[in-house]
Amino acid sequence: MKKIILKLSAPLLAAAVLVSCGRADIDLNNYLRLSFSGLDTAASADIDMDYEKIVTDNLRAFGIKDPDDRESIQRAAEKLAECISGSPDKDSMLSNGDVITFRWDRSGVEELENTYKIRLALSDKEITVCDLREAERFDPFDFLNLEYSGVEPNGELILNADGLPVKNVSFTARHTSGLSNGDRIKVRFGGASEKETTEKCFGQGFVPECFEKAYTVSGVPVYVKKLGDISKASYERMDGYAQEELRKLGASWADKKLCDVELLGAELYTPAENTAKWGRNALCYVYRVTSDIKSGSDAKKHGENLDYYYFTYFLNVFTPDNSKNGEFPAEKAVFPSYSQFYDSFYGDAFKVGDVICEGCKSLDELRQTMADCFEGSICETNIEEE
Repeated sequence: MKKIILKLSAPLLAAAVLVSCGRADIDLNNYLRLSFSGLDTAASADIDMDYEKIVTDNLRAFGIKDPDDRESIQRAAEKLAECISGSPDKDSMLSNGDVITFRWDRSGVEELENTYKIRLALSDKEITVCDLREAERFDPFDFLNLEYSGVEPNGELILNADGLPVKNVSFTARHTSGLSNGDRIKVRFGGASEKETTEKCFGQGFVPECFEKAYTVSGVPVYVKKLGDISKASYERMDGYAQEELRKLGASWADKKLCDVELLGAELYTPAENTAKWGRNALCYVYRVTSDIKSGSDAKKHGENLDYYYFTYFLNVFTPDNSKNGEFPAEKAVFPSYSQFYDSFYGDAFKVGDVICEGCKSLDELRQTMADCFEGSICETNIEEE
């Protein structure tokens, strides 16, 4: 234990002073103050000595006549600080109930007693440590929320810690991607060293009860394999999006008018094998569209009202639906498209005279278009045959 040079501090309670043989008897323990800082089991002792109080309580013994003579008082206090020292037998890693002993160094006592009319009493002083605050134990995993993004087998883990009572300590997991439902993952609180993690938490008044916990992955969206996997809300959300886009398209037509849109149903295409280049699945919504071909066009001879079939398919539809803000539970939506180069005409559309209609003339033609897109697929439909 190193020797502690005692510091000047604020006044304490007045010490009893006995005067004999013209000298002032001073018990230094009356001017010694020990305080404790930190938490139970790791507190430290702070030691102060009120040198000025020793002088002001014994002005005559120090040869000072005027109690307002601050310069002389300060000079005498500094002399005491130079000659009086001591140390406790333990000043760190303290716990409630510990008894520490402060031992004085007597090497400077003779010089002081020869300089001033004082006689110093220096006896070991025992002090019991008490009133230290205990660190609060907590389970860090009570504040952890596991979320998943992506679709299995490529789910991704997101670790969210809300309200964690300590700072600069986080959660980590070795496997955070490529996840499927049923996988087991381990999440760790803090780094590899539990001792370092404990010290970081302890310094903030807390002690973690555990450092690692295993979880079973659940709730990762999966690609639908049958129409029954799709919730009613998701089914209606995708239908609503498709019809809204169709009506936007209809508003841009100059040579025909969109009169009516009827949902006939949907067809789900899934690969006959586990994987396919085109994707995991495709959900195709089929609509009967009624258009009014405007008079004056080359199509007038075919009649002003025309019924045909329009589609929107959603690629890689998943469940449960974790989409937000009006999005749909699929990777993308695809609409009929076509291209025209001079007299050549390609794509998901047909002509009635000089009017182009996006979609297909018949339901069979639409199904053949889908079969070509999703080669090697199995089709499940809820469309009633007309």
